[in-house]
Formats: sequence, C-alpha cells, structure tokens
Amino acid sequence: MDSSSSLLTVDQRIIELEAEISATRFAKRWIVAWITLGNPLLIGAIVAGNLLIDFSKPGSGRSALNTLGPIAVIISIVVSVLFWNAARTYEREKSVELLQAQAERRSLEVTTTPEAATSQPFQEYYRSIPDLRDEYRRSAERYRGRHNLFQLTVIVGSILTSVSTTAAAEQGIWSWIAVGLSALVSISAGVIAYFKFRERSLNLQQTADSIDLEMQAYSLRIRRYRSLSPDEAPAAFAEEVERIREEQRKKELQLEQPPEAVPQQRHQPL
Repeated sequence: MDSSSSLLTVDQRIIELEAEISATRFAKRWIVAWITLGNPLLIGAIVAGNLLIDFSKPGSGRSALNTLGPIAVIISIVVSVLFWNAARTYEREKSVELLQAQAERRSLEVTTTPEAATSQPFQEYYRSIPDLRDEYRRSAERYRGRHNLFQLTVIVGSILTSVSTTAAAEQGIWSWIAVGLSALVSISAGVIAYFKFRERSLNLQQTADSIDLEMQAYSLRIRRYRSLSPDEAPAAFAEEVERIREEQRKKELQLEQPPEAVPQQRHQPL
C-alpha cells in the first residue's frame, strides 16, 4: 500500500472516530439533561402528588405513592449516572484512538504533502495547524453545548414558571416554586447574555472552517497558491493562517467588551 492510500485510510478512520465521539457527546448531553431536569421533575411530581391528591378517597393510598415514587427516582438516578459514566469512558477511549490516528496522519503527511520539500520550521508549523483547527472546533462545540443547556433551562423554566404561577392560586407552596423557577430562568438568561456562548461558538467554528479551507487550498495548489512558486507558497500559507488567527483574537476581544462600549466607539468625533 502506497503513502497516499495509507493517508486516505487514516483519514477515513479519523472521520469515523470523530463521528463516534460526536454521537457519544450528544448522548451525554441528553443524559446530563435528564440528570439535571428529569430527576428533579420526578421528585417534584412526588411532592405535588402529596399536596394535590386527596388521599381520603378509596384507592388513593399515600404509602403507594411514597414507596414506588422514591424507588423510581433512585433507579433513575443510578441508571442515568451509570450510563453517563459509560459514555464518558467510551468517549475517552475514542479520543485516545483519535489522537493516535492524527499522529499517524501527521507522520504520513511529511512525505505526501507539498511542505515535505520545505524547511524544517515550516514542516513543524504545518503539522501543528490540524491540531489548532481541531482545538477551535472542540471549543466551538463546548460553547455550543453550554448555550443549548442554558437556553433549554430558560425554555423549560419559563413553561414551568407559568404552570406554577397558575397552581399557586390553590396551593401556597407553588408560589415559592414559581419564585425559584423564575430566579433560575433569570439567572440562565443573564449567563447567556453575559458570556455569549452562541457568538463564541459561531466565531470559533468559522475560524476552524477557514483554516481547514486554507489547508485544502494549499495542499491542492488552488486559489491563491495556483500561481505561486514552491518557495512563495509556504510563506503565503503561514501569513493567511496567522491572519485568520488574528481575526479570531479580535473577535474574542470584541465579545469581552460591554455592550454599551460599542455605540460610544461608533459615535466618536473624527
């Protein structure tokens, strides 16, 4: 098997591992959502049952609710934690395999990519770019997950707050539940507005995609590299990647600025 075929095989393996890791992380997010939201809802249902159900009627025994309910909650907590731990272990194993495959790919790239005939510093620089791109993508995924979690909290909390406010007319404890849920919604909305997880995720994903496109253009000698000599292409590639990284740093600094600072800068006199 020649070097190009080996590189293609490694690339396919990397794609498969990334897909498995992505699916595992998606499953972990649902498990965490159930741990943080599903189990409290079960506990809330038991509490609401004790408050709202008239146990003086025949066939509505309080002991059945308070026996089967806690058992269901305990089973749910134990099973969800076990599933989360199994998913985390599987993700770690696949992450190690992915790192090994990426290291193998970098070793194959030394002889199969255009930078093989360039200087040693540029070879090291070029081999570091895939790791940089993947780090941007991982960071984008982390911020996306945080945004989705807090946004889900706002949506579910808003619905439960409305329900609790309606029920508070008959049961006094629901007014306290409504207050707590309202505070949780306000805190989550404040965290989303302050940390700007969605904007950070979008910027990082765009930066990773730009670096990936630049790597493909350099490898295929297309776009800006079509008319460049073998000595000029590496310098042009490095300059473009550094420009993309600089833009990403500027975007991060802009997100750190308070919202009221932007209009003031725009209206400064010339």
